[in-house]
Amino acid sequence: MTNCYLGIDAGGTSTRAAVVRADGTCVGVGRAGSGNPISAGPDHAAAQVLLATRHALEDAGIGADRMVGGIAAMAGSRVARHADWLNDPLHEAGIGISLTLEPDLLAAFLSATPQPDGYAVVAGTGAVAVRVRGFELEAVTDGLGWLLGDAGSGFWIGHQAIRHALAALDGRAPASTLTDALLESLELDPEAPAEVEGRPGAIQHAVDLLYTWRPVELARLAPLAFTAAQAGDPAAVEIVDEAGRALRAALTSMLVPEVSGPLVFGGSVLTQQPAVASAVAAAVPGQEPLLTSDGLVGAAVLALRRGGVTVSEATFDRLSETIAARRN
Repeated sequence: MTNCYLGIDAGGTSTRAAVVRADGTCVGVGRAGSGNPISAGPDHAAAQVLLATRHALEDAGIGADRMVGGIAAMAGSRVARHADWLNDPLHEAGIGISLTLEPDLLAAFLSATPQPDGYAVVAGTGAVAVRVRGFELEAVTDGLGWLLGDAGSGFWIGHQAIRHALAALDGRAPASTLTDALLESLELDPEAPAEVEGRPGAIQHAVDLLYTWRPVELARLAPLAFTAAQAGDPAAVEIVDEAGRALRAALTSMLVPEVSGPLVFGGSVLTQQPAVASAVAAAVPGQEPLLTSDGLVGAAVLALRRGGVTVSEATFDRLSETIAARRN
């Protein structure tokens, strides 16, 4: 077997690895837990990258000595610029290559297109828009996290849905189907009697429960807004519309005349919600968004490119097809 390259897509939920040949053929894939050094910590992230790599090598049926280079695409690479924390455990485990760190947003863009320039908007738990030029991130907007930004993200939508649902229950906002949907989702009794200072029991129980969640977990409740909006609930419709406007504004801020596209969408808010996707895509008329579910193909593209391999359209297509086949 010819020499191979390792592409790692290390996300906050899971870490994915692909072992690929220079011609774009994926020979092995692997998966492990969170590889984000910021949210999971560098030690845990490094352990998950190692585990995913081992799984990919096992799937390929080759030894680590066959690999000649690789990269790890991850959020937080900007603050974890030095990769010793990642490579030392790999070397100790007998994997001799040293991974270079790459932005996960660049990998997401390159998972959908082999083109050097374009735009990407990713709206999952968080939200961010980027401009890519010459296979590098040239500009980024938002992605500031739940406290300072991420407008239009799953967190933002879930948060807004909860706020309106409780405001309606509290008498501060018009009645909304979001209220019943929230209480049902949390398995709370809407008729619970007041227990503290005359506050409705359902509100107090919701507050007590939701404050035990990590803030980003509010993204789990974003589907309540989408379902209610599809049924015509005015508050939910406004929340979803505002999410689309916020994401469109982020994309618009990235546009420059010299870069026409392509346009890549990632994250469940855009890939699974056509109404939001249409609102955002309207910022770039004539561009049909390319969808991506994660950054594994792009990580493989970067592994090859950083290894001096030219990634043609044929090579890109082969990467996309063979990685998908190995996953199934």
